[in-house]
Amino acid sequence: MKKLTILSLLYFLVSCAGAGVRFQKYDKYDPKIARVVTMAVFDMGSNTSAKSEEEHVKLFGSIAQTQVGSLHGSLIPGGDLTLKAAEAIGLKKDLDTAVGKMTEAIVNSNSIDPQTTIVFAKIAAKLGVEGLAFPLVSGGKDSFTSGGVSFRFVLYDVRSSSLVYVAQTEPIEISSLIYDKADDTQKNAMVSSASTKAVNDLFNAVKKGLEKK
Repeated sequence: MKKLTILSLLYFLVSCAGAGVRFQKYDKYDPKIARVVTMAVFDMGSNTSAKSEEEHVKLFGSIAQTQVGSLHGSLIPGGDLTLKAAEAIGLKKDLDTAVGKMTEAIVNSNSIDPQTTIVFAKIAAKLGVEGLAFPLVSGGKDSFTSGGVSFRFVLYDVRSSSLVYVAQTEPIEISSLIYDKADDTQKNAMVSSASTKAVNDLFNAVKKGLEKK
């Protein structure tokens, strides 16, 4: 009964806590962009690929690939496959650096530096795509109870070497009082529930933003 009460309370809190989402569409947005691949989830906190075994990372990567297929017309296998592509051309470390610089450019409202555009162009050529979609998280599962985890989604157009749009949630938090009393299965359920709602809110904001002229 105690375990059921904890989970029931959590689901209630998650369902009632809407994730605020910021969305920005840039001037060079081209609605005809096609062949967009979803990159592996990147951790903005550590500036490296996120741990793919963590629940919120798996969810974000899976939902992002499906949504990119829906938004941009074709579902192209991506995720960890894009890391293998980067490794095959000797650019894995350069890719991490480039994504980190891209996030800095977004935060500081700066232009993306030329070296980053070169790295993205080489990755896109290897994958045979026009656009790179980046799912970004702000930390690992422990961050849910210590400051929260935010989800960011970025589309980059290789043809124009420019950002297309950016969406980001406010930090999503889980009460440590609830989380610490749960077992591992319940903790995964908490992270899954909170992440699913936040990521769905994120892509709903993207869809509405793209519909506006």
